[in-house]
Formats: sequence, C-alpha cells, structure tokens
Amino acid sequence: PAARTQTTTAGRMGCFGVVKSCMDLLIRMVGPLFVCIALTIIGSVIYVHFSEILPYHVGSLTSPIGSIHVLWSLFIIFNIGYNYSMTIFTPPGSPPPSEVPLEEIQEAHSNDVRKGGNFSRYCKTCKAHKPPRTHHCHICKACVLRMDHHCPWMANCVGFQNHRFFYLFLLYVWIGTLYVAILGVQPVWESESRSRHPSSSPADRLSLLMAFVLSLSVWLAISLMLAWHTYLVVSGQTTIEFYYNTTQSRLAHNKGTVYHNPYNLGRARNWQNFFGASRYYLQWALPSSRLPP
Repeated sequence: PAARTQTTTAGRMGCFGVVKSCMDLLIRMVGPLFVCIALTIIGSVIYVHFSEILPYHVGSLTSPIGSIHVLWSLFIIFNIGYNYSMTIFTPPGSPPPSEVPLEEIQEAHSNDVRKGGNFSRYCKTCKAHKPPRTHHCHICKACVLRMDHHCPWMANCVGFQNHRFFYLFLLYVWIGTLYVAILGVQPVWESESRSRHPSSSPADRLSLLMAFVLSLSVWLAISLMLAWHTYLVVSGQTTIEFYYNTTQSRLAHNKGTVYHNPYNLGRARNWQNFFGASRYYLQWALPSSRLPP
C-alpha cells in the first residue's frame, strides 16, 4: 500500500509538472501577442484623441490653446512609449556568478529547509547561488534580481533593472487615460445625442465611444495597479516579498513579537533607492536610461 501511494503521488506530481510547463510555455508564447494588443489599443486611442476629441475642444490644433494640448499630449505619449519599450527590452537583472562553492550553497539550502527560514539562497533549477531578493521565474527560466512579477503585457519579468520603467509606464498611462476620458465626456455625450454632431457617421460615433470607454476602463484598472506599486515602493518591498512579509508578520504576532521588513528604510529612503537621487523636483518622472542605484 505504501509503495502504491508513493507511485500515485509521483504520478500526480508528474502530471502537475507537465501542466505547469505547458502553462509556462503558453504564457511565454502569448507575450508578444499581448504586446501587439496593448500597442493597438494605445494607438487607436491616440488616433481618436487627435482626430476627434481635441478638435472638438480646441478647433484647430495649431491654435495657441490647441498647441498646448498637442504638446502635452505628445509629452504623455512619448513617456508611455519610452517606458513601455524600456520595460520590454531592458533585462530585469540576473545574479552575477557566485564565487561560493556549490557544495556550500547546497548545504546552506538544506539548513534553510530544515529550519524553515527565509527564502533559500540556492536555486534548484539553475543550480546556482541566489543573492538576497532574487527569485527564479519559471516562465523566463532564469533567476531575476529583486523580482516583482512576470508581466505578459510586457513579455518580460519586472525586476531590479526595469521595475522603475514599469512604474513610470503605469503612471503615464494613468495620466493619459484620465486626460482622454475627461476630454471625451462632452463630445461622447453630444455625439450620442446628436445635438452637435447630426452629420457624424456611425463609425465616428462608435470610435469616439470606444476610445472613451477604453480610456475610462484602463484608468480604473491602472489606478489600482499604480496604487499597489506605489505602496510597494514606499514600503521597500516587491509583490513576492509582500506575501512573505505578511506571513512573517502574522507568525510574529502569534508569538507576541513584531516583524520588521529589513529592506524598509522609511518612505523617503525607499523612494530614493528605487528611483535614485534627484537634483531637481520630479526629476524621477523624466525619461532616463541610467541603471537603478
């Protein structure tokens, strides 16, 4: 009976491994498709913004007020495109080769498992040393420094070297979609009522409505994501570490003690560690290719 139970368990684990590998492969394959979908949505909203929404409010795009709106729109578009491409094409960060002998790393891993301690410093998949805050991505099949998550919309992991670009992408998408949604309220309302657009074609009204709905929907979703990642930045943790820290805090509370995140240096220091030191106000929000501190 014991042997039969072990065989059944091994079979279930084998099936789970096959399913997991297939799902990882699927996510990795659909990544470029998700990127194309995101670019199509962004491009469609930009087109409607310049062809329908802005002309409704300012008349001529070359007028003084029209030029201000155009410049502001181009600034947002540039930052969205720049940070999106940097998130996609910037490697999230890989650990350097370790000088520690493999046997010592494996022994430390065994001790961590026996003690139920922190994240292991040994990657069983890569068979290599993992620096602190490093985790193995089973989709990218690599260890990632300060890994936050794997994002299919970026076809890449979000980690140490590109997390800043990911955050700024969320920020500028949030600003841009809010801007388009606010400007789109009145033209959408009047287009649907046909009070000022009696000659507009059904296609124009549909594109205007779709751009407004997409902008508002994306803004609501991005608001939650941006708030979440802002909290992570100012608290000095990643998404993976948040769940670990939450568990450790609960265990410490049950023991009558208090758990402190060792990487939480205070909101100002955490923000500076994430974006780097800035000489000017809001310099952290401007495009930059410098590596994180």
